[in-house]
Amino acid sequence: ADQDYEPVNELESFAAHLIGPKIMDPEDSANYFVILPDGAIEGTWYGNTLTGTWRWEDGYFCRALTAPRPAPEDCQEWSVANDRAKLVRNRGAGDATIYALGE
Repeated sequence: ADQDYEPVNELESFAAHLIGPKIMDPEDSANYFVILPDGAIEGTWYGNTLTGTWRWEDGYFCRALTAPRPAPEDCQEWSVANDRAKLVRNRGAGDATIYALGE
């Protein structure tokens, strides 16, 4: 059954759900990143250090990655359900990815 994902389109809601906990690969919790309140992103992905920056714009989480390889800014639509988070790239028009939420 498809879980009911609750859209996260306010920064307050985003902060409450997604700033701080590990956001993990559901298949392998060793792959994760953390969104920090100061606008940084850090984590580990397939053994590589993951770093980036983020900002909030018009209901979207806009992030750019600097490592393990640079990725241009992508603004994403996020939603949450229980211990899962879903992002949809390109302001909700692109590919969806589901993550597990940790502590």
